[in-house]
Amino acid sequence: MSHQAFDKLLEDLQGRCLGMAGMVQQAVAMTSESLIKLDTVMAKKVLEGEQRIDDEDVEVERQAINLMILHHPTAADFRAVFGVVKINSDLERIGDCAVNVAQQVPRIIQARVPVPRDARLIAEAALKQVQDTVKCISSKDPKLADEICRADDVVDALNSQILQDLSAQMEVEPASVAGNLALIMVAKNFERIGDHCNNIAEDVVYLMRGEIVRHAHERQ
Repeated sequence: MSHQAFDKLLEDLQGRCLGMAGMVQQAVAMTSESLIKLDTVMAKKVLEGEQRIDDEDVEVERQAINLMILHHPTAADFRAVFGVVKINSDLERIGDCAVNVAQQVPRIIQARVPVPRDARLIAEAALKQVQDTVKCISSKDPKLADEICRADDVVDALNSQILQDLSAQMEVEPASVAGNLALIMVAKNFERIGDHCNNIAEDVVYLMRGEIVRHAHERQ
C-alpha cells in the first residue's frame, strides 16, 4: 500500500471517529436535558441510542486494526492510528456513562426528590466538556486540550460537593435515601464523563506533540 493510500484510509478513520464523537455528544446532551427536566421520554431516547454507539465503536476499532495489518506503519503513523483507537474507546465509555445517567431519571422521579442545583451544574459542565472535546478532536488544538483538562477540576469538585451534601441529607432524612443514591450515581457518571474527556484531551496532545502527558495534570 502506498503512503498516499494509507493517508486516505487514515483520514477516513479519523472522520469516522469524529462522527462517533458527534453521536456521543448528542447522547450526553439528551441525558443532561433528561435529568434537568426530569424527562423520561428523553431518557428513553438515550437508552435506545446505545446500540448504535456500541456498533460504531466496534467498526472504528475494526477499521483501525485492518489499517495496521495492511500497512506496516512508521512510528508517526502508528501513533496516529493508535491515538484514534484510544480516543474512540473513551468516547464509547462516555456513551456508557450517558446511558447510566438516563437509567437513573425514572428512579429520581419515582422517589420524588428535587434535582439539586449542583446536579444541574455538573450536567451542564460535563456537557460543555464533551462539546469542547469534540471540537478538540476536530481541530487538534493543544490549547483547547489544556482547557479541557483544567475544566475537569470543576466537575470533580461538584461531584465531591454533591456526595457530601446528599450523604448528610440521607443521615437525617431516611426517606430521601433512594432518590439521593440515584442522584449520587448521576453525579459520579458525569464525573466519569469528565475523566474520559480529560483522557481524550491528553491523547490529542500525544497525537500532536508525541508527548505522553497522562496523569501530568494530577501531578501539577
